[in-house]
Amino acid sequence: MRVAAALLALPLLLSIGAVASADDGRPARTVERATDLPPQRVAPERELILLVGGLGSSAYDATWDALKERYSGDPRYELRRFGADPRFSYDTLGALEPNATRLRDEVRALAPRYAAVHLVTHSMGGAVADRAFAQGLSSADGVRTYVALAAPHNGATAARIAQGALAHALDEALEVRAIVGTAMHDPARDAARDLAARRTHAPVTGVTRLDLRLATDLLVPGPDTKVPGVPSRVLLPSSPESLEGHGGVLHEPAVLDAIRTTIATRSVPPDPRGELLREATDLVSRTSDELALLVLLAAGLTAVLAAFVLRRARGFRLVTRPLAERALRTSP
Repeated sequence: MRVAAALLALPLLLSIGAVASADDGRPARTVERATDLPPQRVAPERELILLVGGLGSSAYDATWDALKERYSGDPRYELRRFGADPRFSYDTLGALEPNATRLRDEVRALAPRYAAVHLVTHSMGGAVADRAFAQGLSSADGVRTYVALAAPHNGATAARIAQGALAHALDEALEVRAIVGTAMHDPARDAARDLAARRTHAPVTGVTRLDLRLATDLLVPGPDTKVPGVPSRVLLPSSPESLEGHGGVLHEPAVLDAIRTTIATRSVPPDPRGELLREATDLVSRTSDELALLVLLAAGLTAVLAAFVLRRARGFRLVTRPLAERALRTSP
């Protein structure tokens, strides 16, 4: 009888044990109820393309509209402008180093939210990115590609000539600044002074890099952009919109295609041009570089001569000084 009673009580004891196990705070590993595990972090899928404009640009201007159009509707990428976030402001007329620090810090702040970060720069933006890498920005911060358009990596010849003209201006510096400012920007700005300096470059390991420019760029000639060991490509403009090489590089279809391919493949795309076209492009580029140097030297000489004339005929300064002051006040 006792054995039979024990056998009859066994199912009841097992059920009581199961209830106790369910109530002791530990999840039961049963078919009906899977073990509760902490939620896993999902790796970000979107990639960030951070756009860095040039001298005098704004985070809200149309500089990158053509590239943005290429990525319109593509859910894999998010495009942002450096300087749009007030925490990481971009003074496009200011010194390079503080701008580079803020660019580095913004990349590091944003990188955990994205699968990869890609930098695309124009003109002075390339010099800012160079300094950010010199300050420690690297592939460890999530940067995978860096594409620079018309970037004066070696300093800008135009800025050096403007600085030379300003140094010879003496008391007529305001007039010279106003004259130079009609073609470029005030050479007394911190950005212009920094761009006049030649710089050395250390290779950035783990980041795919490509330099692009148009052969008709008169503002940033070829010698300003060349960095040993960095893949570079010079292209001919293919439309009236891109004929002016410095700003036109932002609208050139072949440039936009190269940017997209570099970012998508994380490698420098092959050059589809034949040898004859590449030789013709090099010839146009060398001719443009020579023309650019002549134009820039002529502009600098004109500014120096204007200062000399004003120094000799001081009566003119009664008119030129107020005009120069007004021009500099209204310039960005």
